[in-house]
Amino acid sequence: MGEMAEMVLDGTMCEGCGEFMGDSCGYPRRCDACGEEPDDSQPVNYKPPRTIKCPEPNCERRFRSMVSAAQHWQNKHG
Repeated sequence: MGEMAEMVLDGTMCEGCGEFMGDSCGYPRRCDACGEEPDDSQPVNYKPPRTIKCPEPNCERRFRSMVSAAQHWQNKHG
């Protein structure tokens, strides 16, 4: 590992911008200009992947691809 990477990991340098922060503390940290960790309270625009439901009425399985759904159908019905 490089010297700069080690300095970021031990807290000598800011993990956001690389500014020198003085003595190491033993863990990565951020300077005042970079602020704390990003706020997770903001909603993230995440869409789950589109899935395909098994055509069998009593089967609740869902698949990511049509190939997987076809293989499942073939295994169930020979």
